[in-house]
Amino acid sequence: MTFPVIDEGDNINTFITPHGKVSLLANDAIIAGEYKKGNYWDIEGLQMLKKYIDPNRNILEIGGHCGTDTIVYASYLNESSKLFVYEPQKRLYDILVKNIQQNDLSDKVVHNNKAVFSYSGTGTMDAIDLDTRGQVSNRYTTEKQYGCNFGGVGIGPGGEDVTFTTVDEMGHTNIGFIHCDAQGAEQYIFSKAQKTIKRDRPVIYYENPKSDGGKFAGRVEKAQPGRPEAKFDVEQFCVNELGYRRMEESNNINILLVPI
Repeated sequence: MTFPVIDEGDNINTFITPHGKVSLLANDAIIAGEYKKGNYWDIEGLQMLKKYIDPNRNILEIGGHCGTDTIVYASYLNESSKLFVYEPQKRLYDILVKNIQQNDLSDKVVHNNKAVFSYSGTGTMDAIDLDTRGQVSNRYTTEKQYGCNFGGVGIGPGGEDVTFTTVDEMGHTNIGFIHCDAQGAEQYIFSKAQKTIKRDRPVIYYENPKSDGGKFAGRVEKAQPGRPEAKFDVEQFCVNELGYRRMEESNNINILLVPI
C-alpha cells in the first residue's frame, strides 16, 4: 500500500499519510523514498518514544528537516504545551512551515530558521551532501533530477550561511523532551544546554556523533576548528553528574537519556 501523492510543482510532493499531510522535496534521496513506498519515516521509533514524552511539558526539536517528526511529536502534546523546532536550511525550513500549517499545528508548534550550536552568531552549513557527494545548492536548484540527502547536511565548510543560537539562550522553559539530530554537532550543542538540562531535567534523544566514524563531526570541526566544545560528552554529563540513565540505543546510532 502506498500513500496518495500530490505533485505540487516546484519539486515538491505532498503525501497523504495516516499522521497528516507530509510535503517533501521530490529529490530527497532518503526520506522521500520511504514515503513513495508507503512508509512513514521512523514511525516505529517515534511511537516508542511516546512513553517518554510528558504531554504537559514542552518539546525542543533540534534539526527539524521538513517536519515529519514534528507532526507526530505535536500529536503527543496537550493543547497548553508547545513544540519548539529549529531547522537551519532555508529551503527545508520553508517546507517545514508548510507542513505545520497544512496540519493545523500553528498554535502548537513554534518554528525557527536557525542552527543550534555552541555560540550565537553566524556560520555555514556544509556545501556537500556527504552521502551523494553532490553540491547541496545545486540539488536544490539546477540539479533537481539528482537525489540528495538534504536531512544529512550538517554544519560544515562552504555552504549556506546560517544564524546560530544556543539552547541556553533560547529562553524556553519547562522542556520535558529534547530531540537532537544535528549531523555531528550534538556535543557542541549540548555543551551550551547544560543550564537548561540541569533546570528542567528533560528526556534527551540524540544521534550519537561517533556512530558514523566521525564523518559528520569531522566536517563540523573543519568549519569550526579548535572549539573545545567538541569534547563535551552529554551522556557523561547526564549520567555521572545528574543521575540520568541510558535507556535505549539503536544500532549505536541513537541514544536515549532518561532522568531517574
